[in-house]
Amino acid sequence: MKKINYLLLLMLFFVGIPTGKAQEKKQDISVKFGGYVHSLFTYDTRQTVSAREGFILLYPKDELIDGSGKDMNKGGVYNMAVIQSRVNAKIAGPEILGAKTNGLLEAEFIGNAESDVNGLRLRHAFVNLDWGKTSLLIGQTWSPLFDAEIFPTTVGANAGLPFKAFARNPQLRFTYKTEHWKLLAAIASERDYTSTGPDGASNKYLRNSGLPILQGLVHYYAGKHVFGLSGEFKNIKPSLTSTTGSLEDGNLTKWKNDETLSSWAVVASYKLNLKPITFKTQATYGTNLTDVLMLGGYAAKSLNPMTNEASYTGIKVLGTWTDISYLKNNFELALHAGYSKNMGADDKVIPGMIYSRGKDIGELYRIAPRVAKRFENLKMELEVEYTAAAYGDVTEKAEVENTHWVGNTRISVGLYYFF
Repeated sequence: MKKINYLLLLMLFFVGIPTGKAQEKKQDISVKFGGYVHSLFTYDTRQTVSAREGFILLYPKDELIDGSGKDMNKGGVYNMAVIQSRVNAKIAGPEILGAKTNGLLEAEFIGNAESDVNGLRLRHAFVNLDWGKTSLLIGQTWSPLFDAEIFPTTVGANAGLPFKAFARNPQLRFTYKTEHWKLLAAIASERDYTSTGPDGASNKYLRNSGLPILQGLVHYYAGKHVFGLSGEFKNIKPSLTSTTGSLEDGNLTKWKNDETLSSWAVVASYKLNLKPITFKTQATYGTNLTDVLMLGGYAAKSLNPMTNEASYTGIKVLGTWTDISYLKNNFELALHAGYSKNMGADDKVIPGMIYSRGKDIGELYRIAPRVAKRFENLKMELEVEYTAAAYGDVTEKAEVENTHWVGNTRISVGLYYFF
């Protein structure tokens, strides 16, 4: 309740309480409030790897066989939630330093962790200075790897995960636009979506490296076609210290660790708008992509015999998706499909020191048809989503062999009321 009160107070601040200097300046600021009330009803045919009480689906859990040969993870699971409901404030301000200024503050009630479901979570919070061809954004918004112009509008809250990158980051972003081109460069940190490591998921691994994430994006617009290419370079420090010896022997020694892991990713995107048909497709390839909720990650490849300090190698992953939709008279009929593959590491890894998502999954695929209809500010939608994962044995290079497929069907019914 405190969080909601804080948001209301902040909204009142932006509107401008009619006292003193704020009243004199209010004509320079305009605020438009919006958002939607959202309800989602889901039914799964088995237990899944997901977030927020199953609301954000990634993939099905592996078989878990009991003494009689039954799969304990098989069985219907039902849920309904309103936690994706959203509020936002779009702010337009005066000209500053020769630039038009605007901002966005947006939040939803999905929480920041499983224990915080229904809690208020910040989505976007930024100010943008626009000089026409160039602009500077400071704050939190979509990562360039997400590519906010080319993404699938699925009914499920996963928005195509884990076949594509998904993250909103605090960042400093410079954009240059012409009639046919958009060039973007950014430095960013991690917030809600973080790298994993020896102590679990945290942004401390990135912070301890002393370097921000370096990101870029290029768009080329040619009539009905949009071509996109984005990428990033990231450096993390998984551990600050290591130990040798034992406390029982009285010779426990701590050592300072300096080993880091450098990783990269590249995303190629394409969109064709033929109205009423839209075709979108995207491919992501890179290493250590746990912070954008994809498969893969990294692992230790060796230990220093004197200090026990680990050196690391990235686990490569390929993620692809395609989405085709027909939209006319507020009626949408669409099909979404995705495929992802664990490509392994370049080096042999230490089995007990693999830090990744789905380390025993070799491949994933998804097929998800959907239908939606909008009536004024009310939208209803239905999606049937089949996701299958190939579970198996992890090899010495973090690949997966001897796989077996496990599938889950999710039926989702969504309702939006926009305001």
